[in-house]
Amino acid sequence: FKLNKEQDQAFSIVAQHTMSRISEQLQMYIGGMGGTGKSQVLKALTEFFRLRNESTRLVHVAPTGTAASIIKDSTYHFMFGINEFTVKKSLGEVKARLSGVEYVFLDKVSMLSCANLYKISDRL
Repeated sequence: FKLNKEQDQAFSIVAQHTMSRISEQLQMYIGGMGGTGKSQVLKALTEFFRLRNESTRLVHVAPTGTAASIIKDSTYHFMFGINEFTVKKSLGEVKARLSGVEYVFLDKVSMLSCANLYKISDRL
């Protein structure tokens, strides 16, 4: 992947974190208008994890079905079991889906409500 300086810096932060012994949670925001290359960073990270045979460590979610289909992944509603009808059974399913996941990439974060961000945090 061809990454510019800022993209490479973001990629390197995550890549180095995956290989470090630091157990502290990595919280990182990659911002910018459409077309600034956020998706390039994600593609590079996805390939990084794939080449290390660790694809299950990274999950990529979006707020809408349309956005999720573009990224070929899931909505955060599905991945984290966020809906009005959440029951204990679905919490077990969420834990199973997130088994082995250490990095969550929330795409289209500007479309995420404060309430749903709290719900996601609560699930993690």
